[in-house]
Amino acid sequence: MNKFQITIASAVLALGAGTAAQAQFSMPSVSGMKGLVGGGGASAGDLTGQQDSLVRGYVAANKDVLNANSLMAEALGLKTAAATSAATSASLTEGATKDSLEESNKAVAASTSAVAAEMAKKPVLDANSKALYSKGLVLLGTGTTKLVAVGKNVSTMGSSLKSASPMQLPKLQSAVYIVSNFPGSMSNVGGALQNAIAFAQSQDIPVPTDANDALKAL
Repeated sequence: MNKFQITIASAVLALGAGTAAQAQFSMPSVSGMKGLVGGGGASAGDLTGQQDSLVRGYVAANKDVLNANSLMAEALGLKTAAATSAATSASLTEGATKDSLEESNKAVAASTSAVAAEMAKKPVLDANSKALYSKGLVLLGTGTTKLVAVGKNVSTMGSSLKSASPMQLPKLQSAVYIVSNFPGSMSNVGGALQNAIAFAQSQDIPVPTDANDALKAL
């Protein structure tokens, strides 16, 4: 486990609450959750600002990944998956709620799986499809890089949520969702990038600098 993964794992473990608090505020269940409700050390304004920044970064990363999957799916002949990914990306906004973040995560997972399954069949791409795939790989690289950057804020937000009061928690559900689900998101996108690069190499598609740089950052 590298330093980045250790930092994120620590942030998630820091985000916790008793069973009663989870039930009252419908917080997601996370292994090792304890002590989320603290002494109110952070002001509502501070926490709201941190949440807004976290959501913006997470949304920007997910939009890139969804658009990347759309292009790669189209290159592989998966028109329905391509259209669904593009539509989900277009509907995702910076002010995303917990529910819309969850839907975008489901769309990322579904489109990533569809692309991976098609790549496993080892199709031979023509020149136009290779060009589309390359564009998608660029976006997947930038999306991964953005997600890595979000991870640094996840650690800070996880610590801040420990000091949130019960009155603040209902307004911080987007932040709670991102902190709780970030390790899974990072693992999914990082794995997709590695798989996409391997496929590009098998097709003699030059791997864009953005994708290579993102891989090094994982």
